[in-house]
Amino acid sequence: MNVGLPLVSIITPVYNGAQFIEELILSVKNQDYPNIEHIVVDDGSNDNNATVGILKKYHHLRWWTRPNQGQYATMNDGLSAAKGELVCFVSADDVILPGAVGRAVDFLLSHPAFHGVFGRTGYMNEKKGRVMTDALFQDAPFSWVGYLAHVPHCSFYVRRDSLEQSNLYFDPSLFYVGDYEWMIRISKQPMKIAHMGNELSAVRIHSAQATQRYASSSLQELQGVYKKHRVNIVLRKSALLLHYYYFRWWQIGQIYKADGIDGLLHHMGRFLQKIMPR
Repeated sequence: MNVGLPLVSIITPVYNGAQFIEELILSVKNQDYPNIEHIVVDDGSNDNNATVGILKKYHHLRWWTRPNQGQYATMNDGLSAAKGELVCFVSADDVILPGAVGRAVDFLLSHPAFHGVFGRTGYMNEKKGRVMTDALFQDAPFSWVGYLAHVPHCSFYVRRDSLEQSNLYFDPSLFYVGDYEWMIRISKQPMKIAHMGNELSAVRIHSAQATQRYASSSLQELQGVYKKHRVNIVLRKSALLLHYYYFRWWQIGQIYKADGIDGLLHHMGRFLQKIMPR
């Protein structure tokens, strides 16, 4: 028994997640903080028991499977079942970085007036190689989340009773941007959310992500969220453009650093081949 240490619930929804979920499970299991429950809700995976087979290997998990209801309904089920004083939602294709849970807990124990804390987030590709080290706006206040969308939920630890008392569950009618919409509602509450400079998690960028596979539907849903919460579209689009151009210049810098001028010229040649008419 870990007397005096708050229980932290890591909540993971998964659907056909066999490719990456074991890496996530181990990133949670190997944390140096001793009082964690990892809840995994299988949202009706139909991958010939590949996902469920992995979950069965790890007896420390609290997991169950049920008919498919969607990502955000699944996250709500995990929140309803959580016993932790603090909760964090981590997708099946992301990872928690070493020491992250302990750092978040230490901060909130030292700052009891705060309801939650978020840290910085890294980005990786399908092979866990880093694709970006310093995304723009990560240190902005939480109150700006509606415009900057700079707080991935895997780097956000929040007191569970604060969510339950304000009925801050995810909107299950959304398919792609429910985490962003949830963050906006939190930002409108009289809750104190702090920022810490530590990198707490890494998000995986890959082609199978729903927001990339269904970009048009995701954009349409996003526009509905803007309208519902009265997000200024001009400011939001300006932030998106800054994100895009910052990332492009960062890519160019990384290519030059790794492969020199020859690598940069090769990259530019491939780009021109794509955009030039045939």
